[in-house]
Amino acid sequence: MRRAALPLLALALLLGAGGARADGVEGVWGFVGTDGAARCGGTAVLVFHDGIYARVLPKLGTLSGVKAHVMGSSTYAFSGDRLEVAPVLTWTAPEPARSYLLRRGAAPELVREGDPPARLKPCPELDASRLIP
Repeated sequence: MRRAALPLLALALLLGAGGARADGVEGVWGFVGTDGAARCGGTAVLVFHDGIYARVLPKLGTLSGVKAHVMGSSTYAFSGDRLEVAPVLTWTAPEPARSYLLRRGAAPELVREGDPPARLKPCPELDASRLIP
């Protein structure tokens, strides 16, 4: 049994399953609406990808077609079940530093701590690597 587990562990580490990808945070997260579902379109979503955090309007109609609009970006760090997002320093959409708690399970959730609290759920239909540069 142990011999079979070692090659699988090595393969997972080589494919990038360690770090941010293994923690379950990396991806696109939408705020939970009154119906309990994530709002993944028509409003801002949060994107976590390769240590970069961004608040994005995923499908903004422009004269040149549908594009994603990044409203602000910064960095994030993950430790245990806590996600810490650095402040977004922009003139148009500044954000203070935020702290989120990751609730793992069949339906993972991010819970924004502080005022105002918020719940977020994954938006698997949106690709994080295509939403932020």
